[in-house]
Amino acid sequence: MQVPVKIYALDYGVRHRYIFKLLFNELLGIQYEIIDKLSDADLNYSLEKGGIIQCTPYGILSETSIDSNHSSAIEFDSWDEIKCCFRTSDSLLPFDVFSASFYFVSRYEEYLAYKSDDHNRFPATSSILVKTGLIEEPLINQWALKLKDVLSSVCFNLTFNSRSYEFLSTIDIDQAWKFRNKGLVRHILGTFRDLAERKWENLFARYPVLLGFKDDPFYTFDWHQSLSEREKITTLYFILLGNKGKYDKNISHTNNQFVSLIRSLNNSNHLGIHPSYHSNIDTSLVQIEIERLQAILKLPITTSRQHFLMHTMPQTYRCLLEKGITVDHTMGYSTHIGFRAGIAAPFLWFDLEANEATNLRLFPFCIMDITPLHYRKETPEEAIETIRKLLDKVKSVNGLFISLWHNESLSETERWRNWRVVYEQMVKLASKKKS
Repeated sequence: MQVPVKIYALDYGVRHRYIFKLLFNELLGIQYEIIDKLSDADLNYSLEKGGIIQCTPYGILSETSIDSNHSSAIEFDSWDEIKCCFRTSDSLLPFDVFSASFYFVSRYEEYLAYKSDDHNRFPATSSILVKTGLIEEPLINQWALKLKDVLSSVCFNLTFNSRSYEFLSTIDIDQAWKFRNKGLVRHILGTFRDLAERKWENLFARYPVLLGFKDDPFYTFDWHQSLSEREKITTLYFILLGNKGKYDKNISHTNNQFVSLIRSLNNSNHLGIHPSYHSNIDTSLVQIEIERLQAILKLPITTSRQHFLMHTMPQTYRCLLEKGITVDHTMGYSTHIGFRAGIAAPFLWFDLEANEATNLRLFPFCIMDITPLHYRKETPEEAIETIRKLLDKVKSVNGLFISLWHNESLSETERWRNWRVVYEQMVKLASKKKS
């Protein structure tokens, strides 16, 4: 029988319970026990002196409100080969890894004042991890493994069943077809737009596709499915079913070919809803769009990712919970690769405003197709190397590597020409287990 870590923690409350469960149970695979006798403790998480290992609390876990002063107090320092913050003492645990982990995984900074981007989102440039150059480090996983090393060095009766490395490919279907199934009016307007913007590739491809002489460039599903079967991966697709709008341009949910595609993808993959851009403004649309996908699949839908990563704390996640969503994949940035919440593993969302843990499990992605292409201005070869380095970091901490691509970005047209190989190489590299 596994021996639990014995922890002496005064003022033990909901924040302690939340972060202890994440670090000990989920990342390190060991149980913990809160005890009231300091002399019996493996880990003393209090201001008192004693126990085998002392970790002086920074204090954030004992609070029940949001304090903007914490962000200004964050300074990163070296802890052997890794970076950490909330330094408290010179003991075996010189940093309060519990407070530090809670701060980032709760997305504390997203509840504070910030200047929104053009889509009213929290911008990566406001993130402490981006400002300090640590956004590409799975810090919380690193801290958990460091905590394991410290405990193992003095508590020889403890055994850990730490999580293993995993890979998940996710694809958003914003437009299943580039030309087909869009109606005559959209094609006429599209033709004039191609002429005005001198998009000759679109102009010369549109009508051969519509007449059946060429395949639609966005219909990349057969190629993708073939690769998935070859590399033995399962893909999670997110389907946009919102009404047509400026940023919501998918095929109608009533289109028979679109319905057929959705059902065929569900045969060997997993599907989730991609709540539309406008649904973040009119939240009643979330339920409507979920019901559309449920009607097509005749299955309950409990997984989502926001279109355009439209997200505001805590309103977006509260809305999803109210609509029956229990898993969300929005946590990440389009402008930067890396770990928005500082972690490469799924975790439960903590509603900081309500000061309570929820049942909504967040799966953070660490790389999006547009990031190396548009924001980092990388060539396909450079992008592959960027992904390789990020993968190595995730594998080194037994983390979860989630990628976000679109069927469009596999189309080998316009800006995505020669980028299919990037996805293919990423899948091959990511499918290999940790060496």
